[in-house]
Amino acid sequence: MTKKLMRGLVPALVLSLAVGLFAGCGSSNDNSQSAAPAQSEAAGSTTASSDNSGNSGNAGTSTAASGKDSLIIATANETPSVTTNLHNAVAGDYLNNMTHNGLFYTSDDLSPQPALCESYEIVSDTEWVFHLKQGVKFHNGTEMTAKDVKASLELCKESPQVQQYGNSTGTIEVVDDYTIKITTDGPQSGLLSDLCHHGNAILPADLIESGHDFNKEPIGTGPYKLVAWNKGESLEFEANEDYWDGAPAIKKVVWKVIPEGSSRTMALEAGEVDLIIEVETTDLARLQDNPDITAFSEAGTSHNWMMINNEKAPFDNIDFRRAIASCIDKNAVIQVALNGTGSVSDSMTPDCFPGVVADGAPSYDVEKAKEYFAASGLNPADCGFAVICSDDTKLRVGQVIQSCIKDALGIDITLESMDLATYLDVTATGDYQAAIGGYTSSSLLAYVQGVYHSISINGSNKTRTNDPNIDALIDKVQTTLDPEENVKVVNELSKALNELCPQVPLYLRNNVRAYRNGLQGFNVNAGGSTYYERMSWGSN
Repeated sequence: MTKKLMRGLVPALVLSLAVGLFAGCGSSNDNSQSAAPAQSEAAGSTTASSDNSGNSGNAGTSTAASGKDSLIIATANETPSVTTNLHNAVAGDYLNNMTHNGLFYTSDDLSPQPALCESYEIVSDTEWVFHLKQGVKFHNGTEMTAKDVKASLELCKESPQVQQYGNSTGTIEVVDDYTIKITTDGPQSGLLSDLCHHGNAILPADLIESGHDFNKEPIGTGPYKLVAWNKGESLEFEANEDYWDGAPAIKKVVWKVIPEGSSRTMALEAGEVDLIIEVETTDLARLQDNPDITAFSEAGTSHNWMMINNEKAPFDNIDFRRAIASCIDKNAVIQVALNGTGSVSDSMTPDCFPGVVADGAPSYDVEKAKEYFAASGLNPADCGFAVICSDDTKLRVGQVIQSCIKDALGIDITLESMDLATYLDVTATGDYQAAIGGYTSSSLLAYVQGVYHSISINGSNKTRTNDPNIDALIDKVQTTLDPEENVKVVNELSKALNELCPQVPLYLRNNVRAYRNGLQGFNVNAGGSTYYERMSWGSN
């Protein structure tokens, strides 16, 4: 019998602070590889035994009674890259988690847990020693050692798209073949969370040095290997039989790129695919009623907005920004675009994290929007702009925004459809006016560093926010290790961003998935990460 769950967000997500790690007397051995099996409530079944590496400890067990050993996944967006350092796209992160591992991974409760790291000690506020797992092999058969870790973390520092996740690692020293020492530049509350990011995945040092094309042939230590990329159509993966945590039960995984939502739904219903990543929300009720399919919808950390280029007029006018933010009916956006699978967000930061408030942020109030617009001194005829939409859902969001702005302020906007890779390029370089976008993170610090810190301009800071006070507050969040004090700084930062209003928050989006019955070990955390090596097939 199929379980259909529509659940709310856990009251408080984990705040990833280094200070919490001191409670373990400076070592993570107790957290290392010994957790009990995780429970997938949506599937109503237990995953393969997990050793807390983000990967199934008993992955090599026989496939279930059905004998099926392949998984076909439908996705709306094709990744711009299969490298770990040349993108910061969610579509790419999904695939990086299959082919690569980092020293740490993001667990089900969003806390950083050891993966390729066997144990670690916090020597002081700025000195960390990491002991590596021994005998771990890359896909090309070579053994991972400390020199590979050092080269990989330094590559992250040098790569603009993921550089923000390398700033915390400071100086990296090889102590011996299986030991790394990191000396940070001051206290770094987000170090372990940063080490979970795909930008810090471990690659072979000799291939980095030789200029190997990792986009053509990604080499990692992960549970799957990429065997074919048919551009615009599909990506094919096969199980890594020598995977350090046991070979996955599902031997072949194919990602099919199907941009149109209803086509993904029909492919699942027809048995042509087994799992949909981006479920067409207008089809959700229909999928819930299908006895052969399990539908999953739980609140996530994905914060979605209309991002606006603060360097370009009229968005360089704060009253104009606040006018736009006040005239959009966000409940209508959620109903039209998501079929209700989201929650309104007024704050410039996701309110699922401790310390975030909506104080000072514009909320839906048409009369207030008109007041802000009058204060801007602008003429509606001079304020038209284009909004980029890279998929069907974003286009529906744009249509609601278009109507709201026209009705409230008399401003005409146009909607421009664009593929994901092009959208990521033009918004990163600032060659745009406005776009529908979002950012998913497992920690508040990673979110604000990526979305609002000036170091991320030409990367993930697509509003091009460049405010010394905001930068200083973000840096203070990073260096404040005491949890209570950290929350206070987050609160101050949240209010400052709300007053600045650098973009137009819309909603926190649910993680919505649908898959065929018989798929066991289904998992997705609030940040959207899924570990496919935990999955296997059973009888319906």
